Amino acid sequence: MATECDLKNESISLFLIDKGDFRVKKITFLFVGLLLFTSSFSFCQNNEDSASPEPFSLFGHFLEDTLGVKAFGYLKVGYSKNDTSTHSESAGGSSNHPVAGPSDEQLQFNSFIVALNRPIKSSIIPRATPLPGPKPEEFSWGFWTEVLYGRDALPAQSFGFDDDWAANKTPDGVVVGSNRQNYLAMPQAFVQIYAPLYKGMALTVGRFGSGVGHEIPSSWRPSPNVFYSHTYTFLSQPDQVTGALLSAKLMENGFGMLAGEFGVVNGRQNWQDNNDDKSFIGALRWRSSDMSTWLDYSFMVGNEQNDLNKISEPQMPTSRVISPRGQLREHHSLSLTMHPVSKLTTTAEVVYGKQHADGRADTIDALTGPYYEGGSYMGAYLQVVYDHSKTLRYAIRGEHFRDRKNVALFPVASTPGDFNAVTAGVQWDAHPNILIRPEIRYDWQTHNDGVNAFGNGRDDKQTTVSVDLTLYF
Repeated sequence: MATECDLKNESISLFLIDKGDFRVKKITFLFVGLLLFTSSFSFCQNNEDSASPEPFSLFGHFLEDTLGVKAFGYLKVGYSKNDTSTHSESAGGSSNHPVAGPSDEQLQFNSFIVALNRPIKSSIIPRATPLPGPKPEEFSWGFWTEVLYGRDALPAQSFGFDDDWAANKTPDGVVVGSNRQNYLAMPQAFVQIYAPLYKGMALTVGRFGSGVGHEIPSSWRPSPNVFYSHTYTFLSQPDQVTGALLSAKLMENGFGMLAGEFGVVNGRQNWQDNNDDKSFIGALRWRSSDMSTWLDYSFMVGNEQNDLNKISEPQMPTSRVISPRGQLREHHSLSLTMHPVSKLTTTAEVVYGKQHADGRADTIDALTGPYYEGGSYMGAYLQVVYDHSKTLRYAIRGEHFRDRKNVALFPVASTPGDFNAVTAGVQWDAHPNILIRPEIRYDWQTHNDGVNAFGNGRDDKQTTVSVDLTLYF
């Protein structure tokens, strides 16, 4: 006999079939169908008496049991569609440009990541948070290394390292990223040492995520990244860096916990160091005693220009500035995460950054020419997540990002102005190893002087519906 859940799922399947022939202008129907579909299955699962399935590991527990090393990874695929692309554009690559999420439309292979991790025993998780409780009194060491293959490996490459691997060569005459080519990268490879000094310290050395900003690039369990797509704020922040970072737990009392971090690195996505100048990253991270409120300030500052004296050598592609003198770039982030009521999580982030430039004749911008004077940018977003159940969360996010000198979003976007976005989505843990995230997103420009970013320059707004499936192993 059919149960209420069986009947409900059957009716939703029919709804999706009936609405499946709507054109892109009707993509809202697809999102509503996905929303009802995930809600229905989650509702049914939460009312079953059977125990939840156990997560599985492709590698088992041999390495962890014998060497203390964890082997794990994930596979992510997605589907996306917008209302501005032509048929030929949507069949190619990067047609969602410049949305900070799925690069392509239609079915896409986002990423396959395999990682090895030997975690340290510490009173602090570097680049993340201080931990409550007494500090471990023993020295500890560990490492993390990962390999990424797929569309997401293109922005994860580092200048002077994996960007020049044979697998990442683009055919002559083809714009990088435009042909659905999959790439290979090694986003993180670092060692860590914990010392029981003061309240606990950890040193990270190698190539690692900067920890600057709220969102994180590798979504192992995407708690801060509820959505498939990201924010423009995320595009502006430094991603992987190469260097050293010192993290320390500074305080724990009735007022909460505080951690501090400071590091010296080669620059954004820079293994080679193109100008013999170092950049600095750092953070202050405060947590309430019950870990329910997180306040983070993080930054990166340093000269990131391409050196005019080395113009015959390969130059850093994410920097537009060429000069024989140091041209400072800075980025600052302030984020706050709170739980105002039960089952509700709110996150707000504000960023400010600037590319300083002295405006002299030999200070050159790759887009506008000599006498470059730089520019600033700023952005803010608010995200609200409602925990419907242990396996189902609803979320909405709004963002405004001002980049009228096209400093922050280059090379992802080459159009100055203000970008705005509203995104609604669902995060569904269909299984302990399976995460599904449908979303609908609306982007629009202002103060862009008629220079459009969407639809290959034809439109100043875009609606996108997307869904991704992540399999953890």
